[in-house]
Amino acid sequence: MDPLAAYTFRVWIGQTEYGFSKISGLSREAEATVYREGGLNNRVHVLPGMVKNPGLLRLERGAYVGKKFPFYLAGERLSETLRIDIRPPGGFLEKGKVYALTGLWVKKWEAGELNALQNTLLIDQFELHYDYLYISE
Repeated sequence: MDPLAAYTFRVWIGQTEYGFSKISGLSREAEATVYREGGLNNRVHVLPGMVKNPGLLRLERGAYVGKKFPFYLAGERLSETLRIDIRPPGGFLEKGKVYALTGLWVKKWEAGELNALQNTLLIDQFELHYDYLYISE
């Protein structure tokens, strides 16, 4: 049985696949440039500026014993590209959207609360800083 079958996305670093239950922080934002035209004082022009990446990807997964995991060391730089493959609903063979992130380094790792009085899953949370976000369809 494939433990990643319940996910509608797959995460790859190089040739190694990792499973996550939740990913957030994939976004782009354009800066706004305000231009005041000489002679007209009743309005300003707002023009699009540089496109920037906020640069913070948040990943969550259930903690388990398994293969070496590269996200546990804060400050560690990842030399390979992180790729997120989105699978279309019900289609494993169809090509979906792909997000590729480069210039990654581990900003933060946090384990969920350990509580002996509750029967809950231990969740690892990771924050990765990235320099570039590429989107392909």
